Amino acid sequence: MQLYLLNMQIIPTFVTIKSNPIINKTSTAIMKKKTALLASCLLGTFAFSSCEKNLYDESKQPEKEIHVKDLEIPEDFQWKLTQAASGNVSATTPTTVSLFLDEACSEGERLGMDIPVDAETSSLPISIPTYAKTLYAQYETTNNGIKKVAIPVADGHFSLNITDAKVNKTRAITRGNDIEDDTKKVEGVIYHPKNGWGTIMFEDQFPSLGDYDFNDFVVNYKVQFQGLKKDGKKYTAKYIQIGLRLRAVGGIFPYSPYLRLKEIDPDEIESIEVYESNNINPAPDEIKLIPNKHIVLDCSLLTKNLHKPAGSQYFNTEKKALVTTGDLPEVHILIELKDRKEVKEILKDDEFDLYLKRSDSGTEIHMNGIEPVVYKYPFNDKNLLPVRESDGDEEDDNYYFSKERLIWGLRVPGNAAHAIEGADFLKAYKGFAKWAQSGGKNEQNWYNQGNADESLLIHN
Repeated sequence: MQLYLLNMQIIPTFVTIKSNPIINKTSTAIMKKKTALLASCLLGTFAFSSCEKNLYDESKQPEKEIHVKDLEIPEDFQWKLTQAASGNVSATTPTTVSLFLDEACSEGERLGMDIPVDAETSSLPISIPTYAKTLYAQYETTNNGIKKVAIPVADGHFSLNITDAKVNKTRAITRGNDIEDDTKKVEGVIYHPKNGWGTIMFEDQFPSLGDYDFNDFVVNYKVQFQGLKKDGKKYTAKYIQIGLRLRAVGGIFPYSPYLRLKEIDPDEIESIEVYESNNINPAPDEIKLIPNKHIVLDCSLLTKNLHKPAGSQYFNTEKKALVTTGDLPEVHILIELKDRKEVKEILKDDEFDLYLKRSDSGTEIHMNGIEPVVYKYPFNDKNLLPVRESDGDEEDDNYYFSKERLIWGLRVPGNAAHAIEGADFLKAYKGFAKWAQSGGKNEQNWYNQGNADESLLIHN
């Protein structure tokens, strides 16, 4: 372009001549044309240069930073990370089997222990993560060896037929020793979500949207259905052991946890006992029941006289004021039923309703799709999805969904780390956005896939 301008440039030479009006007029016109041509060339050069510098290159443009509030959530997404699977199991001889999530059959990945199996095909209900495509069965063989079998899972169903297992005899529970010793002797246990802690994370500004770091209230939970027995083709349990552990409180509102067991009526309970507690002052000797058509346990004892580290504003959400795992408030509850109850009825996440209740206003925050206990839900709030009353299937109802289909409670089937105060949850868990925006189809194990930003997370 510069060479082009040099060739086009005209340097006028002025010679003194006698004045001639016609010549002067012609010369002036020629000069004006040459000047205009030169100006046009210069402007064209500048324009070309400017365009060259500002050509849009998508690969060089900074990505727009998005937050949880900006996610585009599919209209049918239910935010589920756990599913209740059902398996057809049988064996040529009466025996017991254990189920695991991993091929190594690790203790922390155990789904069920000493599950009775016999020649009659029965439907075994267990709780598994949505990402699980294969389960692993382990049992003792006729030659006293240990055998492991991979079991495919498709659409929440699996099948297991054992032909070479050793005959086992189950022991009955004893009540002569204390409760903790007795529960260890119970043959046949189904774990929920597995043999270890699950995690529930809350945002506490309902019905307004919060900052979505999901650390306003974090609780670990675990459930064991003990004394497992086959009644025909169904599996039933006599005892339910529940563990709760307070992980973090990063919110400013006075919320406390409660637990509703929606498929258990008060008249079905023989006894409820607190058999162990840690870091709760004063130590509880019982758990309070809230009058309701279901069993509602008052678990606010986890937040009583809560000890925060010196200099901290919140409980276990600041890197400089961490609470050790051994110092977290924890309670274990044993429920004995009058009669055996089918495990399938009480295994689903929605039937195990751990929720928050605000002490000053009575506001309740539940997992999405679950109706409140006594709280008057704000049906006319324009920031919420209209609640669609379904045919008794609450999973289809829109309780606790924002109009953008965001939620206030997130349940993870594992001991997931929670975010530090002020953290961007999408940066802490890099697969979360893909999981949510794909309607749960992608990155189903985002909380445990190894690419999290550990600087933004707290493990307990």
